[in-house]
Amino acid sequence: MKRLLALLSLAIVWCSCTNQNTNENSKMVMGSPNAKVTNVPNTQRTIKGPLAYAPQVPKIQDGDTVEVKFDVTHKIFNITNATPFTAWTFGDSIPGPVLRIRVGQTVKFSMTDRSNEVAGMAMNMEPMKPMQHSIDFHAAMVNPADKYRSIQPGETISFTWTANYPGVFMYHCGTPMVLLHMISGMIGMVIVEPRGGYPDKADQEFAIVQNEYYLKQSGALFVPDTSTARIKHPTYVTFNGKPAQYAIHPIHVKAGEKIRLYLLNAGPNNATSFHVIGTILDKVWFDGNPKNEMEGMQAVYLGPATGAVVEFVLPEKGKYTFVDHSFADAEMGAQGIFQAD
Repeated sequence: MKRLLALLSLAIVWCSCTNQNTNENSKMVMGSPNAKVTNVPNTQRTIKGPLAYAPQVPKIQDGDTVEVKFDVTHKIFNITNATPFTAWTFGDSIPGPVLRIRVGQTVKFSMTDRSNEVAGMAMNMEPMKPMQHSIDFHAAMVNPADKYRSIQPGETISFTWTANYPGVFMYHCGTPMVLLHMISGMIGMVIVEPRGGYPDKADQEFAIVQNEYYLKQSGALFVPDTSTARIKHPTYVTFNGKPAQYAIHPIHVKAGEKIRLYLLNAGPNNATSFHVIGTILDKVWFDGNPKNEMEGMQAVYLGPATGAVVEFVLPEKGKYTFVDHSFADAEMGAQGIFQAD
């Protein structure tokens, strides 16, 4: 009898899980209407939507549909004070703006290729050439040949997609050669929260994107070097686009607070082993999905185009260094400090 009751209980649990998964799957939205491409640039030059530049994390907007806009620009981006870089960017920085939405929300997206509107170049600098660009949202489930097509300088692409899975996802330019576009700076993060939000509340949240630069000097500027990128020999490895910036200017938190990090390894080539010296990672949700939970980890290992949500507490006042524990990468810039006050 006890065995029969146990089997019955297991059957009920299995049916419950199956029904829950079926209900979730029934809410998924596959595909979307065809993308539209026009030769009319966006009239607004600023970003629009639930967006922020890392390490800031934007707030989620209410509603079933959110309008999101950011454009492609060519500009000089100072990786360090001594390293002016001929960057290709989403929005106005490397990485591009963080987008934060919720499962079930539909993104109404538009982007203009403004690579023919180069600004900020000195008179003695050779202007950057206009270039086709595109965008690939890893969080979307759509026809890539349609939505992720390349557009010409001056053109605008518009399309919609719906978030079906929670997680920390990547977006990047998918125009050939993809490697060139990514090492030129065309990377960014999408945070998709579960429908009811993440399981517990954090006191502070930050977004961290790791990426690699492969550089060579050309006159007064630095340009991307695909030859060293192909053999995976980076010049810098950074958190949020600049080497060791948070070692110079630490991120301030309070001792005892629950810190939540949205992590993305944008690559494009190397894995990372993210570690915070002086504490344990209480929870790690691989790819940012709460169903993929690990506890009590010393580090989280992420391959290229892989994300995670990490939660931890800094136990007492002090400086807590965070690094890529592949210390060659840490020496090339993948390091920072949390200052617990």
